[in-house]
Order: sequence, then C-alpha cells, then structure tokens
Amino acid sequence: MAPVLLQQTVVPSFGRHLVAALLLLLIGLMVLCSSELVPKRVSLQGKLNYKDAHVRDIWTLVQLGTGVVYKLPGQPLDSPGYPVPPASIVTLDCTPDPKMPTNCTKISRAEVSRVVAPVARVGTDMKLRLLVMVVSYMASSSCGARAGANVDDVLNAYTGDLGHMNFLHNCSYGQVTYSNVTVISTSLPCTRYLDQCDEESIALNARTSATNQYGPAFMSSYSRFTYVLPYGLLSACGWVGLAELSGTQTWYTPDGDGVFNKGTVLQESLHNFGIYHAWCNGSEYQDNSTAMGLGNSCPSAPELRRLGWASPLAQLDNSTLPTRTFKVFTLPATYITSEGNMIRIQPDWLPKRNYIKNLYLALRMQGGGDRDLLDEFDGKVSIHEVNKSIDNFMAVGDPRVSLLGTIDPSTVLDIPTYKLRVMSGALVGSTITVQICRYEKLPKECVEANLRRERKHRRVIL
Repeated sequence: MAPVLLQQTVVPSFGRHLVAALLLLLIGLMVLCSSELVPKRVSLQGKLNYKDAHVRDIWTLVQLGTGVVYKLPGQPLDSPGYPVPPASIVTLDCTPDPKMPTNCTKISRAEVSRVVAPVARVGTDMKLRLLVMVVSYMASSSCGARAGANVDDVLNAYTGDLGHMNFLHNCSYGQVTYSNVTVISTSLPCTRYLDQCDEESIALNARTSATNQYGPAFMSSYSRFTYVLPYGLLSACGWVGLAELSGTQTWYTPDGDGVFNKGTVLQESLHNFGIYHAWCNGSEYQDNSTAMGLGNSCPSAPELRRLGWASPLAQLDNSTLPTRTFKVFTLPATYITSEGNMIRIQPDWLPKRNYIKNLYLALRMQGGGDRDLLDEFDGKVSIHEVNKSIDNFMAVGDPRVSLLGTIDPSTVLDIPTYKLRVMSGALVGSTITVQICRYEKLPKECVEANLRRERKHRRVIL
C-alpha cells in the first residue's frame, strides 16, 4: 500500500509546480505585452513655438533636422523650474501619445540649448514676401468638403488702397512693407485632423500641396506664410486669427473678423515680431487704442518703441526729473512722425519694491494709420504702463502693455501711484504741450512749484 500512497503524494506536488510555472510564464507575457503598450519617452531637440489661440495656449516643438512638429501639453520648465521662453532651442523628453506619436502627453527634463535673444527690433527697411494660401477641403471618407474664400477678395484685402499692406506701411512709418503678396488656392483632401482645425496639419498639408504644385523654388522665395481656413471651422478653432509668437506663420478664418479685418491681421503679423496682446484694467485685449487689443489702429507708444518703429522725445527718471519742477514738452501725434513722439518715464524715485512699471505718454489722433482710431482716444494723451524689467532691457517675454487712461487737452491729472502731476495744454494742430512734475509726498508740491514759476514768468514779462 505504501507505493500507492507515495504516488498519490507525488502527483499533486508535480501539478502544483506545473501550475506555478504556467502562472509565471503568463505573468511574464503580460508584463512584456504591457511594457510594449506603455509609450517610451523620446528625447527631442528643436525650436519652441508658442501661439496664443485666445481661448488656450498652444505650445509646439519643431524638431531640428526633420522639421516634424510635436505638440506639447504646456510650456516647458527648465531644471530650476523657470518657464522656457518661446523661440528657444530646447532639448526635452517627450512621452508620446500611442495613437498620435507627435503629441506629447508629458514632457520632462527640458534644457535650453540656445536661449532666445532679446526681442528683435524690426528697424528700418524690412521687406516681407508673403504667400497666402486660401485653403479648401475636398470630400473624403473621413469628412465632407468645405469651400474656401474667394482668392481675389483675399488679394484685395491685402493690396487694396486701404488694405493690410497700406496699414502696415503707415503704422511702421514705411519701415516694414510687403514687397510681394501672392494669394493662391490650395485644395486639400479632408482629414479628421484638418476638420478639427489642427493648425499645424493645415500648414503642413497646404505647404506640401503648394510645393507639389509650384515647386520648392517658388516656396523658398517667400519669408512669411498665411493660411486662410475653409468656411465652417470657427467653432472647431475657437479663434479668428492665430500666429506664431516670433515666427513666420499666421492663420485666419475667412470672414470679417478674420482675414478681412485689418486689426486682426496686424495683430497676428505683429505676434510674428514678438509683440504680445495689450491689456487694460487687468484684462487681456481690452486696450481699444491698438490692434494688439481690440482696436483697428496702430500700435501704442510702448509697442512702437519695442518694435523699433518710433523713439521717445524724452526719457525721464530720478536724474532727469527733479522734484517740484515742471518739465515742458511738445508732443506730436504718433501718426505724424516716428521721431520723438512719446515720453518714456522710469519712476526709479519710488521705493525699490514699488518700482515695477514704466510709463509712456503719447498723443493719439485720427489720421494716417490711425484713421480708424476710436473717438475716445482721438486728440488725447494716452498713458500706458509696462513691466520695467522687460522694458528696461528689451528682454523676452510679455511686458504687459496696459492702458492706464487718457488725458484730455487742457487738463490736470495726478497719478499718485507714481507721484506725478501731468498738465496738458490745448491742441495746436497735431501737437499738444505736456508739463510733468514729480512730488515727494503730496501733489500740492507741484501746485506750489507751478505758482512760483508763473510769478517768475510774470516778473520777466514786466
């Protein structure tokens, strides 16, 4: 009987070992399969691009060498934790989406290989060669056809007497012009990404189609590229204009708020030069005196200076604006001349913790590029604030150009935050006299200074 008992004990033991081995094999296969499903991080190096889509921020990396565009989940941070500025050359790790390998679901270990230089001032005599691609979609198995804008209408929007070319020429005082604007029709087979308003897919497919149709030499003869979207994509896009912040590409919807709106087109064009949106009362876009907000007029004084299109009449600080002393200036309207058309104030007399912004004063009047300036700014001195850390060094980033207010002719305005009193004279043609005084504690210090000056003036007359 013993052999039987021995056989009964051995068989179950062998079965348990077999089951364990099978389980280990199965677990190994599962781990192997799951590891293949988990996307591996890839190291990328390229130029960091930023687009403000008005309802969201779009960050992409254009890979060096290949030109492949990777979408990022947000702005990369470098190893100390600082945001990497747009247009920098950066190396980072990307965890790709398994279904869309050029979409990074996570980024890490970002290191700047070449930091972007301070904002490039446009300077003089810049000629832009612009290719405008009016996009339409052909029906496919993925989605239906979508018509594009009329090519002749788009061309006229740029080249007409009061078109976009004229607007840019006037606002830049002739320093930046379009030397060539070509508008072509570009028909693309509809894909899911195109129909979802993936701007990079639209750009890539449009440029590929244009290259196939006209040749590489034709494409390389242009320095700027614009894409006019098909009709019916506004809800998918969520914007009427889009641009690379410091780049060469812009996108527009085919309507009166998009490519046929001169304010929209100028705003996106200036984004390509590194200019950010304008602010007012803590709200983005709400400065109606400039195309960088919601206006159809030229850039404001600080924007003009940042672009290199205009220069200050005076630059005031602690050394050039003594207390209890009025400085007198005659400001021309900004549309008249680019030279000496603003007053820049660096209030470094404030306590260090309070000196965070610079001020700009400029006379705005309807005329030239400002023919469509709103009445609320016409014939008045506009006051803007800007971040002094960026403004003083022309550094990269958003200087937060913000409209503080306006001064009517023949008006006295106290600005307690900066310990300033500003007195405006009457309009004389397209000029206005502005007197500026700073005080230590109270505005009456400037009132007394003005009385002393008037008494002295009367004695001289007598």
